[in-house]
Amino acid sequence: MMRDLTDDVALMRPVIDALRASGTDPDKVLVRVGLPPGGLPAGRFPHAAQDPFWKAAAAECGEEHVGLYLAGHLPAFHGLLLEYLFLSSGTFGEGLRHALRYVRLLSDTLNAQLDVEAERAVLSLGQHSGSNRHFPEMLAGAVIRLFHALTEGQFKPQEVQLMHAEGAPAERYQAVYGCPARLGAERYALIFAAEVLDKPSRHAAPELLRMHESLARRQLAEVERLDLVRQVRELIGELLVDGGATLEQVAARLNMPARRLRERLAMAGVRFNDLITDYRCRLAKELLLKTDERIEVIVERTGFSEPSTFYRAFKRWVGETPVEFRRKGKGEA
Repeated sequence: MMRDLTDDVALMRPVIDALRASGTDPDKVLVRVGLPPGGLPAGRFPHAAQDPFWKAAAAECGEEHVGLYLAGHLPAFHGLLLEYLFLSSGTFGEGLRHALRYVRLLSDTLNAQLDVEAERAVLSLGQHSGSNRHFPEMLAGAVIRLFHALTEGQFKPQEVQLMHAEGAPAERYQAVYGCPARLGAERYALIFAAEVLDKPSRHAAPELLRMHESLARRQLAEVERLDLVRQVRELIGELLVDGGATLEQVAARLNMPARRLRERLAMAGVRFNDLITDYRCRLAKELLLKTDERIEVIVERTGFSEPSTFYRAFKRWVGETPVEFRRKGKGEA
C-alpha cells in the first residue's frame, strides 16, 4: 500500500515567520490555499499541500525562487524539539545523530541519514523527488543556518545537492547557502567537513538530553499511532468498494497478523469496528447530501448487504432515516 506522506506544521511555522520578515503578509498566502488567516492549524498535513502553498507564496512575494528567497529570512532557531536534542548533547555530531532518529516528527519525506567519509560528512535529506523545488531549497537553507548557529559559526557547508534539474542561477545559491549547489543530483544532501562533528556543545546537559529524548519518543509514538489509524481508514474505504473491509482483510493488506492489528489499534485507543462505523456513517452522509445516488447504490457503497440493515444503522447513527436526512439537508442548502 502506498502511504500518503505528511509534514508537521512545525516545519512550516518558520516559513510563516520568514514571510512576515520579508515584508509579505502570511495571511494572504494562507487564504490563497484555503486556510484561515492567523496561522497554520495544529497537527500534520498532506505533503502534497506544499505545492499550492509555495505557488501562493511565490505569487505574494513576487519572487520566482521563493524557497531560496525565504531561506534568507528564516530565523536560526525555531523552537523545535530536535533543536533541543542538539543543544543538550555533548557534541554537535552526537546531537545530529540524536536528532536524526526523530526526524519523522517533522516530515515523512526526510529519510535523513549521516555518512562520514574520511574528512567529509554527507547529510542525506531524502530521495523523494516531488514537483516542488521551493520546499527542499528552503529546507537546505534552514539546516545550514541552524548548524551555523549550533556550532557558533564553525559549520561551513561545502556543497548542497538538489534533485531537481532546473533552479535558480548559481550565484543565488552561493549567496544564500555560502557554497555551490549541484542540480540534478541523485538525492537531496548537504556536504560539509566532518571535523565540525566533534565541536563540543556549551549547553550539553545529560539530564536534559534524557528528558528531550523521552519526549521525542512519545511524540514519535503518537505520529505512528495516527499513521496506523489513517492507513486503516484508507484501507476500509478501498475494501468496502468490493464489499469487504474485515479486520483480517485490512491486516493482510498491512502485512501483519489480525491479532497484532487489533492490539496496535487498542494501544492507539480505537477499535476496528468503530473505525468501520465511523467511515460508513461519514460516507453515507456525504453521498446523501452531495449526490443524487439512489439509496440502493449508497447501501452497496457503504458495505451493507440489505437496505433494511442500512436504514436501521443510519437511524441509530443520526437519529433520522436516510430519506429524512437527505430531504432536510438539501432543503437547508
